[in-house]
Amino acid sequence: MPQVVAPYAQAAAVVKKDGTIERSKGVTDVKRTDKGRYTITLSEDIDVRMCVPVATLNRSADWHGEIYVSVPASADTDHTIQVLTGVNGTATDEPFHVVVP
Repeated sequence: MPQVVAPYAQAAAVVKKDGTIERSKGVTDVKRTDKGRYTITLSEDIDVRMCVPVATLNRSADWHGEIYVSVPASADTDHTIQVLTGVNGTATDEPFHVVVP
């Protein structure tokens, strides 16, 4: 898998709507756990509890798409962040980019 060139990011990834990682840095896994729901595992050296992740839809996503990113309570033990995508309030698989500055 190609690396992302992101010198000022701890982690970054380009993710297809099926959860496949196109390229990444500091991301060890992405799992699509349900329609429009993704769990992203970050490298263990990243303090997930202190990070402020940012996610945006890929330009090939639905024009009315939505995206939300959060750090779950379990992040300090499993090093994960959650990304939710949808269209008009309904969970839908969408491609996205995520960055952890």
